[in-house]
Amino acid sequence: MSHILVKVLKDWTLPISMLMGSVCYVVFTRCAWALPVKPYIVSFIPYLLPALIFLMLFLSYCKIDPKELRPRPWHLILVLIQLAETLLAVWWCIHHHDSEWLPLAESLLAVFVAPMAAVGAVVTQKIGGNPATATTYTVVSSLFTAIMVPSVYPLVEPGIGVSFLALFCKILSRVFPTIIFPLFLALFLRRYAPRVHQWVCAEAKDKSFYLWAVCTMVNTAQIIRCIVNSEGAMNIIWSIVLIVGMVVCLQFYIGKHIGARYGDRIAAGQGLAQKNTVLSIWIAMTFLSPTAAIGPGVCLLWQNIVNSWQIYTAAHRSSR
Repeated sequence: MSHILVKVLKDWTLPISMLMGSVCYVVFTRCAWALPVKPYIVSFIPYLLPALIFLMLFLSYCKIDPKELRPRPWHLILVLIQLAETLLAVWWCIHHHDSEWLPLAESLLAVFVAPMAAVGAVVTQKIGGNPATATTYTVVSSLFTAIMVPSVYPLVEPGIGVSFLALFCKILSRVFPTIIFPLFLALFLRRYAPRVHQWVCAEAKDKSFYLWAVCTMVNTAQIIRCIVNSEGAMNIIWSIVLIVGMVVCLQFYIGKHIGARYGDRIAAGQGLAQKNTVLSIWIAMTFLSPTAAIGPGVCLLWQNIVNSWQIYTAAHRSSR
């Protein structure tokens, strides 16, 4: 019985994390005994999530061979697709600025312009892909986002009043500490402290994945809060949920199709569809609208649904 329970928990870690996040939201908003603790939890989350992501990526990066961290042809193709998607969303926002459907266009813009999530390499490794090429694309797409957001957002919101350089540096400051620093630390240990590096690799098995599950639980609770507190019309909100879901599935399909041509199907699929939703929610809340932030939020939920199925099928293939 315990063996079956452990197997279920491993196969469905992400859905369980999402369920726990939903339960936590209900508890801290509806239960009187939890309300006094809520302000402390909310103030602690901005410190908790970066720490979890840093540790999760460090454990994952320790397993990567530095020689594999080089650009691949599919990296350029995915960046061009991301550019086309972003420009299409910008055109929609500009030409429908006074429409009631503007929040949908802004939601898609926030999703399209977002770089690959830092956890993408962790998922890629979990389902049998190449985490090194996924890590490289995370850096490439993050640079793309840091350039594109200051370039196109003044066209959508002319009154944001932030210079290109200031916004470029602001985005890099939010992205690179959780991507580059753990990578540098992993490479430093590999070169100058090989025994410590070997110990970390031996102890890191699946731990980065379960750290990601904790992040998923926290993010799910925050996303539900964002949706519940939104003042947007329900038809707009449900349209965002459904259309973003279709976009996520389509991006997984396109990414895998392109990656298959270069022998890197899994990493490319994650690269195009696994978005840094924390960054895109911040962008939407800062420069667009609270309703637009729903798009990146539900994008995370859809990503986790697809990833849950991928992890389940990968586990069953390996057990045959």
